[in-house]
Amino acid sequence: MITAVRCPECFSPLSGSSTCGACGLPLTGPDAARLWEVDQELASLDGRRGVLLAERGRLLNLLRRQPAALPTPGRLQGPDPISRDASPRQVQNALLSLGALLLAGAGVVFTAVTYRHLGVLGRALILLALTAAAGYAPVRLRARGLDASAEAVGAVALALAVLDAVALRRAGVSASTDIAFYAAVATAMLAALTGAYAVAVPLRLARLAAVVLAQLPVLLLLQRTGASEAVAGVVLAGLAAVDLAAADRVRGADATSRARDAAEAATRVRDDLWRTAAGCGAVTLGVALALSVVAAALADRTAAAGLLAVAAVLAGLAVRVRPAAAGVLPLLAAAATVLLRAAVTEKQLPLVPAAVALFGLLAVGLLPRARRTEAATGALLAALAAVVAEREPILTALAGPASWLATPWTLPSGSTARQAVSAHAPWSGTLATLVVVALAAACVVAAGLVTDRRREALLPAGALTAVAVLLLPLGLGTSYELGLVLLLVVSAALAGAGGALGRQAGAAMALTGGVTGLLAVLWSTADQGATLAVLPVAALVAAGLAVRVPQVAAVAALLAGAELAGAGAAQQLAAEQVGGLLLAAVAVCLGTSLVVRRVPLEVAAGGLAAVAVTLTTADPGWLSWSLAATGLGCLALAVRPDRRQVAAIGGLLLSASSWVRLAQADVTAPEPYVLPLAAVALVLGHLRRRSQPELGSVPAYGPGLSLLLVPSLLASLSGTPTRGLFLLPIAALVVVLGRGLRAPLLLGGGVLIVDALNLLLPYASSVPRWTLLAAVGTALVVLGATYEQRRSDLDRLRARFAAMG
Repeated sequence: MITAVRCPECFSPLSGSSTCGACGLPLTGPDAARLWEVDQELASLDGRRGVLLAERGRLLNLLRRQPAALPTPGRLQGPDPISRDASPRQVQNALLSLGALLLAGAGVVFTAVTYRHLGVLGRALILLALTAAAGYAPVRLRARGLDASAEAVGAVALALAVLDAVALRRAGVSASTDIAFYAAVATAMLAALTGAYAVAVPLRLARLAAVVLAQLPVLLLLQRTGASEAVAGVVLAGLAAVDLAAADRVRGADATSRARDAAEAATRVRDDLWRTAAGCGAVTLGVALALSVVAAALADRTAAAGLLAVAAVLAGLAVRVRPAAAGVLPLLAAAATVLLRAAVTEKQLPLVPAAVALFGLLAVGLLPRARRTEAATGALLAALAAVVAEREPILTALAGPASWLATPWTLPSGSTARQAVSAHAPWSGTLATLVVVALAAACVVAAGLVTDRRREALLPAGALTAVAVLLLPLGLGTSYELGLVLLLVVSAALAGAGGALGRQAGAAMALTGGVTGLLAVLWSTADQGATLAVLPVAALVAAGLAVRVPQVAAVAALLAGAELAGAGAAQQLAAEQVGGLLLAAVAVCLGTSLVVRRVPLEVAAGGLAAVAVTLTTADPGWLSWSLAATGLGCLALAVRPDRRQVAAIGGLLLSASSWVRLAQADVTAPEPYVLPLAAVALVLGHLRRRSQPELGSVPAYGPGLSLLLVPSLLASLSGTPTRGLFLLPIAALVVVLGRGLRAPLLLGGGVLIVDALNLLLPYASSVPRWTLLAAVGTALVVLGATYEQRRSDLDRLRARFAAMG
């Protein structure tokens, strides 16, 4: 029995019965089975023939590009071919195209000039005769196998047909009608005639022209009626729907025709029609969307109809082209926004696309799972558009509290949360801003659920949730104090929930809680009492988060130190006294890190110590004590075996403390104070290298050499050259005695160069310019001599090895 999907006689669809329902052909028995086998072999031969034809064309192209071969015996040779840089097909197409253009130009000239010397009947007869002759010529040309020539003459016939319509109008046909209406009717008739001609004479150009000409009447009628952007958008969306539906139908017919014997020609025809119709539909749909958007921007409510029409076309197109579904929900949201613009206030308007996006995602969940991704993407785009519309109040809410750092504790009493959001201007948002961000967060969660991308949705959903939480007191319009309490409560709740939930969801909630607490801290700097009340609570929340995320321990320590500094400032202490208070926080952090061994606490101690030292720079006494206390803390931390390197920092801080004291006492000679320390450091470094042979010279001798040379170098830079003259031989001696060690070479050489330049700098202007040339020349000579010596040594070594062989 024949198992093909179409009858081999009439090509009608088969229903599974033993005979064809259309022509009655029997489909069972040995003859039917053999017929099915023959059809299968013919189909395979057609496929093989296509492969061989493609291979033949490729080989011909390769041979055309190769130079002419030398003559071989026994082979007839014509005259030597002339070198060509264009293939025969290119020459052919160029000649045909130029000829068609010239013929079309001749027709235009004939219509514009010669027509006025003939009567109306003569004009019509001549042009119609020429058009008929040009239309009949492709039939004869195709019969002789001249397809390209037939296409060129067909183009001439099409151009003459257009000129016929122009000439008839100028001759007085339909003179009482409007020119735009006549053009619309004429193009419609031309499209119909061209389509009929394409059926009778299968020219590719005729098929394409018929589809394109069919679009023009609609455009001409829209121009004649003076339709608005909104109306034009609706009409063009309908035209695009027709084009795309026709393209889809042609494409489906093409898919079912591949089993026929004449499938190659039928497929080529349908491909032309499908591509042309699909291209026209896509262009028309884009124009419709642009006109509808323009109408919406002009506050035309009828623009919603155009947006809905385009959305409907995209929804139908999404059946075959899945990415088209991404544009449906944004267009629905835009249409709803246009319709409700007059019913809601300007502040409430962004709620519309956000709500449409959320309801659209609920509908997306009803779609097959394979088709949800694109539609969910469109819903997220609509929600993002709503958030972007509220960008100004959102950015003010996020960045405004930081503005109080420049002018802390200056908020007027009795201010509301919206008034206190920034030191420059009150908040411009409303409750709608909060709802929009909350809806956007819900949309992200819903999109992750319907598309099975929950992990990918965690981060953006957490970020939007954090923004919604930060907007909570502003959207509700609470007082400043109640807003801070609300943020702290939410921060503590989210941090606690984050510790109780799983890894990913818990981390997202904990991060949201931490961000909320930090915003509350920034916001609290507007008022003194708020600062002293919020900082300890935020420190406790951060300490709780540190149980799950150890890095947050540094934040908790910094907040505690900030509370201590704030308490000191509230008691009208001077800046250096506040810096001294911070040293207590530094000691607590270092002591705790010795017990629990947490790197974040050490980082926090370093940050607090830097702030403390900075605050005490105005008073040399406080600065000296701060440096000494920080140095002792570093030495205490160096007790741990894995923190031995911190001892060098402690030594430098203690030395800096001593130098501050010396500078305060107007001591200009640092050598008596640093030389004993340098000697002790060098002896300790030597002992360390004896006990640890793998220890490098830089960590062993670096601190001692620094104490020995650097203070004197700094003093020589700002003092008389006498100290520099004494330092110069000492630095040179360090380099000489430390041969083979990196530390003396680096430190001693560096100090030697800087000291020498400092001594020579006053005489730089009096040195002749030729000295630079001499110095460079000398250096090059020395380099060349060294290179020659190395080559001589290598040659001598080779000679010895050769003698040994």
